[in-house]
Amino acid sequence: KMFNPRVRGVEDLERTLGSNDLYTARFRLAHNTRDSPFLPTEGHLLELIYDQVFGEFDFPRGQVNFSKYFLVRERADGTGRHTFTSAIRTGFAGADQPIFENFYAGGFSTLRGFQFRGAGPSESDVRVGGRFQFLGTFEYMFPITADDMLRMVAFVDYGTIERDININWKDFRVAPGLGFRIAVPALGPAPLAFDFAVPVAYADTDQRQVFQFSAGITR
Repeated sequence: KMFNPRVRGVEDLERTLGSNDLYTARFRLAHNTRDSPFLPTEGHLLELIYDQVFGEFDFPRGQVNFSKYFLVRERADGTGRHTFTSAIRTGFAGADQPIFENFYAGGFSTLRGFQFRGAGPSESDVRVGGRFQFLGTFEYMFPITADDMLRMVAFVDYGTIERDININWKDFRVAPGLGFRIAVPALGPAPLAFDFAVPVAYADTDQRQVFQFSAGITR
């Protein structure tokens, strides 16, 4: 339900005002060889997702996500692992997709260096998202303590969100950064994540944010 928006006159927003009922049929195929779902050091994850959405709006949506983890080096006992990661996330949707189902980027799980949903198309200060996403990252992670509880990461996040299914290279985002992963056994297997990223390529309307913290969320 969407009522009384702060900004009026944005077409993508206006057409969704009121109550909207949507139903989704999802088909998902996955191949997962990662050695851990939280701090993987080798293997890969491939996801193929197709949604058919119907109701007040009718549209298809497809996503392809692929992450590959390369073990670079380790100690003789199998600890102290250095890992290089390459990951890509793509998605596209039909023209009838409403604003609240659009793709958005910004934040720890998508594009670091930007506020949550702060990277992507906007109109009259309204984040409208888009029908197409292409997001990726390169990351190198290594331990800095002997017990592997504290790790450091160097990364570059990149990509774009587009209103139509194309890539506008002048708005392509790139954000290199550094971060830390702290494994606290009492809090479970998911580490605490502290990341610092500075966008070097961005759109003028993007909302940037250098520091981001996450707990229990994996990328």
